[in-house]
Amino acid sequence: MFALLVLLTPFLAAQQNRYGNPACSGPDQELADRSFFVLCHSASRKVPLWVAYELKPEHLARLAARPKHFRRDASLSHSGALDSDYKGSGFVRGHMAPAEDFAWSEQAIRTTFLLSNAVPQRHNPNSGRWSQLEAAVRRLAAASDAVYVITGPIFNSHEPEVIGPGRVAVPSHTFKVILAVQGDQKRMYAAIIPNDVVLSGPLNSFAVTVAEVQRLTGFDFFDALEDEEERELESSHGGLTAFPYQACR
Repeated sequence: MFALLVLLTPFLAAQQNRYGNPACSGPDQELADRSFFVLCHSASRKVPLWVAYELKPEHLARLAARPKHFRRDASLSHSGALDSDYKGSGFVRGHMAPAEDFAWSEQAIRTTFLLSNAVPQRHNPNSGRWSQLEAAVRRLAAASDAVYVITGPIFNSHEPEVIGPGRVAVPSHTFKVILAVQGDQKRMYAAIIPNDVVLSGPLNSFAVTVAEVQRLTGFDFFDALEDEEERELESSHGGLTAFPYQACR
């Protein structure tokens, strides 16, 4: 029993919405709480529009084995992506909430392998710059009390490319916005990674302002922050090892 409580502690302490999650109120959008993270799923595009979670230093323990397969999210009220939609498409199933961030629990890491937590991603960014960005966020979490991460796709067309019989939409880019909290200090960071076959430039070349992600997605991030605090964050600068982000918003 004691061991079980130790494993459950990071989950019980999770506060995914502490600083505010984006809206999920569109006619085809479904807000889905998957215990370890929260997501907004699009019925028409069959991908999450955003996935939000809290990451703390204690979440970085690697205790659970990585599952081998994704599976459909049977808890959605509408039909979502199927594994068959990805087969032979040339795209991989790109985690929005990364498996490694939830390896502290077998149940948590299995939940990241729901297809409601994935978007079609090309292999090069998935195993390259996107993977490096995920690792940079974990380094930031290790040096913070907690980080609040929101991740999702960006579509540069109202009629994006689709894959599979279910017509799963392929994003042109993927984004991350992060709020890092250390004591009384807060920093915000953002990055946008193109979903391209070839990517050039170091990881820090993909750093953007949070305002830019808001402009491209229409989402309002961390709206629970007081206006005065947001203004202070707008003028502050943050930095990650191997990823020196620029101004926050």
